Amino acid sequence: MKDLREFLKQCEERLPKEFVRVSKEVDPKYEISAIIKKLDLMGKHPLVFFENVKGYDMPVVCNTDDSLTKLGLALCIPPQKVEEYYSKSEDECIRLNKYPIKEIEKSDAPCKEVIKKGRDVNLYEFPFITHHEGEVPYLTRAIGITYYEEANCLHAAHYRLMIKKPDLGVTHINIGRHLWYIWKKKNDENKPLEMAFVLGIHPALAMASQSRMTHPPSELDLAGTLFKESLEVVRCETNNLLVPAWAEIVIEGEIPPNTLEEEGPWGDVTRYHQRGKNPPVKIKAITHRKNPIIHDMGAWQSTGFNAMMQIPLNIWMTRKIREVVPDVKSFRYGGHMCGFVQIEKRHVGQPKQAILAAFANDLYLKYVICFDTDIDITKGSEILWALTTRVQADRDIMILPRIFGSDLDLSCEEEGAQTKVGIDATAKPFRKDFPPESKIPDEVMNRINLNYYIPNILNFK
Repeated sequence: MKDLREFLKQCEERLPKEFVRVSKEVDPKYEISAIIKKLDLMGKHPLVFFENVKGYDMPVVCNTDDSLTKLGLALCIPPQKVEEYYSKSEDECIRLNKYPIKEIEKSDAPCKEVIKKGRDVNLYEFPFITHHEGEVPYLTRAIGITYYEEANCLHAAHYRLMIKKPDLGVTHINIGRHLWYIWKKKNDENKPLEMAFVLGIHPALAMASQSRMTHPPSELDLAGTLFKESLEVVRCETNNLLVPAWAEIVIEGEIPPNTLEEEGPWGDVTRYHQRGKNPPVKIKAITHRKNPIIHDMGAWQSTGFNAMMQIPLNIWMTRKIREVVPDVKSFRYGGHMCGFVQIEKRHVGQPKQAILAAFANDLYLKYVICFDTDIDITKGSEILWALTTRVQADRDIMILPRIFGSDLDLSCEEEGAQTKVGIDATAKPFRKDFPPESKIPDEVMNRINLNYYIPNILNFK
């Protein structure tokens, strides 16, 4: 079975320019985050393996799955094929689910090499990172796993976990997502919600956990489709949840009903230090491999792009918007709460219809902009060009007040009641009615070799 350790070995051997070992001692309080952030500000995002973590005999790894080259390696395909491969795999899993999860015996599961229960559990035994000034340690790359009774299958996604006591954490549940409905139902029944936080997994499983597909199947089944072999899972020690057997660490917990705990401060993707009342997690057991590897994000990327996170979300949103407007070519997240739609417009009303479909399918979107297909929605200069030359505010901007939205938006007067903005940045009435774009003849551009005219061109700034 593929696991994080196998991937790390492959990455060091086959992507030497994207793998860094740090042998000098680093403090899990601030220093690891500072190193990752300084690399990010240089535009560099190698996988970083910290071998010598102060006060602990466990390593920490960051930046495992944020680039197409790393994901291509993880999926055994060329980097440029990652998005296509994921899209086909998700579609195959939804239709056929040929690789459902496979339960194995506890004695065969590496994540059961060390088992601690009850009073023996201690979250402080692990070098979980303190990321920002004024914070406590947080898990940022854990997969939270629960059972979705109505769908009769497991649900898995990324959830943060604040370390509050040796046997207590606090998590954040996104409004309107799968776990929110599962948690609300348990609260209505006045029953605890069993949950396991899984840390140290293969990038393919991390990618699958970002899927928004309707259950069943589960994200763990999708991981099997990406692997082309069923994901091996094992039953927890204190509940009946099934978790990835080859994970580094499994934290078994329980969220008590109708109970909230103070969380924070936490520097979320919004960059603000946020506090709130969120669900506590009482830790019942911790199982892990011998010499476990701690996996963490290290720091938020200033680019706002993470291939592992964005590819599944882009594909899912493109599929959902096309169900309403078939002429939509693609959707791309452009950072937190912002999305871009690309459309082959055939009717003047289609862009706004596509924008409304995007808002309907992701309540965390605050701004959605629709463009013609001649605009490269991955380039900021192209986006600004379309906004400045194809938009009149009184005609092309929709303002939708007090719509169900993100609880992370601090500008809202009431939590989760968000004003959303849609912008039709397509040419009016159609692109063919606009003048052609000025250009140098293709023949000349293809013929000109800069090295012929300017020797040593790379020496100039």
